[in-house]
Amino acid sequence: MTREIIFLIAFVLPFIYWRSLFAIAERVFDKPYLRTKTGLQIHHLHYGVTILMIAMVITLITGTISLVVWGLLGLSTGLIMDEYIASMMLPGDRPLELSIYKKALWPTGVLLTTIVVVIIVLFAILVK
Repeated sequence: MTREIIFLIAFVLPFIYWRSLFAIAERVFDKPYLRTKTGLQIHHLHYGVTILMIAMVITLITGTISLVVWGLLGLSTGLIMDEYIASMMLPGDRPLELSIYKKALWPTGVLLTTIVVVIIVLFAILVK
């Protein structure tokens, strides 16, 4: 029962945090720091996917799902779900989307390769 409670609390926290922040201080969202510095469209959905991958790697290496991993899974799922519907409601420009998808081939390949190498190295070091 403890792991379910940890998961549910971690799952609900992103909704409460982001929706409350938006309701109280909407202007904070006008110029997000990372978007301003990088020019990338970074949303908390991306943080959720990153945390989900970290939880997955921890689980693969340890072979168990600890309470920390349950918390990470809840947090990542909450971050992803808070933007899930909103991202589908954004207006689309299919030619632009396909152009960006094409330009993202090499960076995506590099990211994928890096993740695979890190997982292999971690397995080699930690799993004996």
